Amino acid sequence: MVRVYAAIGISDLDLVKTKIEKYYRHNYYDAGKNIFFIATEGETSRELATKICLGDKNESGVTSGIVLALTNYWGRYNKGLREWINVKQNANSG
Repeated sequence: MVRVYAAIGISDLDLVKTKIEKYYRHNYYDAGKNIFFIATEGETSRELATKICLGDKNESGVTSGIVLALTNYWGRYNKGLREWINVKQNANSG
């Protein structure tokens, strides 16, 4: 099952962005202001956070930030982000 997560409050943007690009190259959306949306299948928020250096310490270190599961959303923001979330979340129904 594909889940969408938001990574926010990132203190070491360069480290985290490098890891996101490495592990989720075609499955992330950079919303700016140190906020990323990441789509992944079969991973928990803790597993994702550890991969991108926000969770448990790994070989690349650890920095601060939080990963949140996106289960629902409402509001006005960038149309591209809303469409990206919709496509990723609807991948489960296909």
